[in-house]
Amino acid sequence: MMIKSFWERLRDKRGEKQHGKLLFLLGIGGILLIFLSELPFGGTQVSESDQTDLDSYVQRLEERLAETVGAIKGVGRAKIMLTLEGNGETVYAEEEKTTHSETSAQSNANSSVQNSYENELVIVDGGSGRQALVETALEPEIRGVAIVCEGGDDIAVVKRITDLVSVVLGVPTSRICVTKMT
Repeated sequence: MMIKSFWERLRDKRGEKQHGKLLFLLGIGGILLIFLSELPFGGTQVSESDQTDLDSYVQRLEERLAETVGAIKGVGRAKIMLTLEGNGETVYAEEEKTTHSETSAQSNANSSVQNSYENELVIVDGGSGRQALVETALEPEIRGVAIVCEGGDDIAVVKRITDLVSVVLGVPTSRICVTKMT
């Protein structure tokens, strides 16, 4: 009933001013819906503290790697940049409950077996309230390594750097780039 009157108002030639206003308001409402859909109301957002931890992890790794690479003969000064795949993963401890029951009818050969499994997170009282117990925290995978060094124009030095970084970080040599510093 309400929709019918809405369409009648749109068709009414005397209400052209209302027709224009109504279309304008509908357009504004559509634009607002588009903007509201972009706001972070949840989903998979990385918190600032997690991002800070990730940034400090990368920085420490880059510094340690620069120190190690710099110790190779012929390298000289070295700057290193790492890129990561994802944000890592946290695995929480779970408590598993299993129940097993069997029933059989003696008069005939029918029997049934029923198994049920139930997993629950292990919750502990921490300093900031109740939290799930972290079993392991996996660091993000390294996607690539860029190394800029003074000895980057010597092919033997580049080979030694590439081999070292590949072994230390477990990154394939195709994801390691070594170049000369200007």
